[in-house]
Amino acid sequence: MQREIEKNINLLKSRIEQASQNSEKSISKIGIIAVSKKKSLEHIKIAFNLGLKDFGENYAQELQKKSEELQNLKIIWHFIGPIQSNKIKTIARHANWIHSLDRNSIVDKLNRECKSLDKVINGCIQVNISEESSKSGIDSSELMSFANHVDSMENINLKGIMVLPNITRDSKEEMRRSKELHEELMSVYPNANYLSMGTTSDFESAIQFGSNLIRVGELIFGKRL
Repeated sequence: MQREIEKNINLLKSRIEQASQNSEKSISKIGIIAVSKKKSLEHIKIAFNLGLKDFGENYAQELQKKSEELQNLKIIWHFIGPIQSNKIKTIARHANWIHSLDRNSIVDKLNRECKSLDKVINGCIQVNISEESSKSGIDSSELMSFANHVDSMENINLKGIMVLPNITRDSKEEMRRSKELHEELMSVYPNANYLSMGTTSDFESAIQFGSNLIRVGELIFGKRL
């Protein structure tokens, strides 16, 4: 298993380097979130020992279990799934980052929970760039007003935006719009410098359109069972 994951990580880094040559960013500026949902603790330990430090989870209970079991490792946990209000306490306690902020009520509750824990969590606003009703995220026209609300929270550190372009159609237009939205956000909030965009199937295009944080699971760990 270790040999396979090591080979996969090396291939991923090679592809990132190639893609970064066609963008404004060097490979050192592109963060990798290893999406570890449904993966074993052993998978995560191997990837961590091979140099990956950021891991992404979609479900609060799974995040809790893994962060508790692996608390001796200095893992940076990213919550990347839709946020359920009744799971915020768990997410606040166990995540270092949350990528799917999309409602004022969620932001307010998350801030209260983090305040009670005396911690600051890094947050990205999820924008529904593909305008699909089945996807979470705010409308792009609401970005700046919502960012203002997030930025007003003492215990949430606004870090950027997260998008999920539609990979079943030409997503490059959506990626271009995502880049423009991120630049607009940074013009007011310069520390919100992360564009979380790109997965196993489209991360190379995402990097070319300015992504500096990609979420990759299958390419690292293999296909989900």
